[in-house]
Amino acid sequence: MDGWASIPRRVARRIRGTRRDYLHHFRAIHGRAPILDDPVEAIDKMASLVRCADLSSIRHLADKYEVRDFYRRRIGESCLAPLLGVHDCFVDIDRSSLPNSFVIKCTHGCRGNVRVPDRDAADWKAIGRQLESWLGGPGGGVEDVKIFVDRGKPIGGIVHTADEPAIFTGYDAQGAVLIPRTVEGGDPPPPERFGDCLDLAATLGRGLPAVRVDFLLLDGRIDAGEMTFLTGAGLHASLPGPTYVGTFDLREFDRRPILREG
Repeated sequence: MDGWASIPRRVARRIRGTRRDYLHHFRAIHGRAPILDDPVEAIDKMASLVRCADLSSIRHLADKYEVRDFYRRRIGESCLAPLLGVHDCFVDIDRSSLPNSFVIKCTHGCRGNVRVPDRDAADWKAIGRQLESWLGGPGGGVEDVKIFVDRGKPIGGIVHTADEPAIFTGYDAQGAVLIPRTVEGGDPPPPERFGDCLDLAATLGRGLPAVRVDFLLLDGRIDAGEMTFLTGAGLHASLPGPTYVGTFDLREFDRRPILREG
């Protein structure tokens, strides 16, 4: 099974459906075909993982619900966001049992989020249509911290507010700015608990060749989010970029199982 086949069908569609389409989009974005033999650049490593790697043994880590057991074993319950329920269909949600404000999150993607600040005032039909379109971001001061880990060693990350995902700053592991913002106002310092996110990411990334671990920060609390192995699938114009590519050997993704405990 190659990397493409190991991605859930719904996710594969989101990265352009077929191998030919993928190569077309890669060339349109980067002006060249991906280098799949002994890749060095970040985008080529991502493309190689999409095209060639079998990630089936760690597929569960990319699911926002299934990964909770992995987090619970490695970093404990305190870093898990409270879970109100898990549903296969939107119509199965019992609205009367929900608190006044909450977030609905799809388990298969990074942008499938609906923030509901007022349960009773919410347009539930619109929410349902949106969730179904995603095959079913939190905001208000929430910071989204994405840490890149190379063989258990955090090498830095990017931070943005959940309401403004396109505006971000990239930092190295010491908190120095590596990717400046392109908006007026300059770069803020990393969040107060950026170092804690690095430490948690190191624990969660132990035994994996490479991974991106995401966290949400609000009022000093850290909630562990998703784990991503195909950041941008090589189709992002800049990220993960050379700053965060690391030196991991793609052949490490060929071992079975990929995840090494210890």
